Amino acid sequence: MEQEETKENITSGKIVGIDFGLKTFLTLSDNTKVKSPQYYLKHLNQLKKLQKRLSKKIKGSNNYKKAKRKLSKLHQKVINARRDFFHKLANSLAKKYEYIAIEDLNIKAMQRLWGRKISDLAFSEFVSVLEYKINLIKIDRFYPSSKTCSNCGFVLERLNLKDRVWICSECKTEHDRDLNASINICRVGASTLGTDGVRLAICQQPSL
Repeated sequence: MEQEETKENITSGKIVGIDFGLKTFLTLSDNTKVKSPQYYLKHLNQLKKLQKRLSKKIKGSNNYKKAKRKLSKLHQKVINARRDFFHKLANSLAKKYEYIAIEDLNIKAMQRLWGRKISDLAFSEFVSVLEYKINLIKIDRFYPSSKTCSNCGFVLERLNLKDRVWICSECKTEHDRDLNASINICRVGASTLGTDGVRLAICQQPSL
């Protein structure tokens, strides 16, 4: 019987940090980026049409039941596509890294900010898949990963959500916001393990 690939089988010794985003689903500390699939958004117009057709049918009629089945089928198609994407992505990460560090996500706060987009991305579901396939380390959600310079440790007082790039006033390193956050997350995650035998998968950002 073929052995099932679980987190116990991975021995790369590498740890990578991950920052979650909207357009870019994942930014890894080695500068790997994964685009957001946005399955719900891609099917939104079709879902709205089917929902409108359903609303015009007489509840309980055969036509109503038929329209409801079509709508349910499309919802399930979206769920299955997202789930398949999550498992394939998690398998790919598990083959390359032994540990993944992430921030302990505040999903409710993210939903208040971005609404339906967060539901479509389903971060919580993906994290659950990761936990099964790889050693997952969660760091404090209040750690200022985006505002801390990954080169010198300087911490900005304020960083707006629209600011995707910033320059450290101390060491003049130019930071991609998401990459910088993932590097910091990687280092904090590694520190909880102890760095002996753990290799950090990080990419240095340029100084000006």
